[in-house]
Amino acid sequence: MAAGRAGIILACLVVLVSAMAEAQNTVKLSGNHPTTIPGKPAGPIDPRRTLSMSVTLGLRDAQGLQRLLSEQQDPGSPNYRRWLTPQEFASHFGPDPAQFNAVRDWLVEQGFEIESASLQRRSIQFKGSAELAERVFETRIESYGGGAYANLTDPSIPARFAGVIAAISGLDNIAHAVPLTNRPKL
Repeated sequence: MAAGRAGIILACLVVLVSAMAEAQNTVKLSGNHPTTIPGKPAGPIDPRRTLSMSVTLGLRDAQGLQRLLSEQQDPGSPNYRRWLTPQEFASHFGPDPAQFNAVRDWLVEQGFEIESASLQRRSIQFKGSAELAERVFETRIESYGGGAYANLTDPSIPARFAGVIAAISGLDNIAHAVPLTNRPKL
């Protein structure tokens, strides 16, 4: 009986150490929470509420893209006005297919349901409960009046996806207003 307890304790320790190692191997995805939220918090979001979310993957070779954009505007360049097709753009600057698949697989492993995935659009649409989103992305989501909700901190992602995942949307439904101060005169 003591051996059985020791085995259970050992198994619990292995799970705890694994969870701690995973938590230490995460990074914050900065700029992925609203900074201005109208109203006051009404409490935690219903943990069973289904959230529709999206991961946007970053571009590869940002310097090469900037160079190409400059060349496309330079009449002396062989790339002057040589526009890329969406397929060419995805091939040269889109996410690496293996990294794209790794992000998608990770989301599934965490318990999310993939709704659609497009390498060309650099996007993975998925859904899951608010409770799952809070746990996986290590953030708290608060409810606000009128059905609004927002994550209070930037989400965390595995460190191996730093620079691969550019943004996560859907952890809030706060509309971001654009001031009309630069409105053109008619």
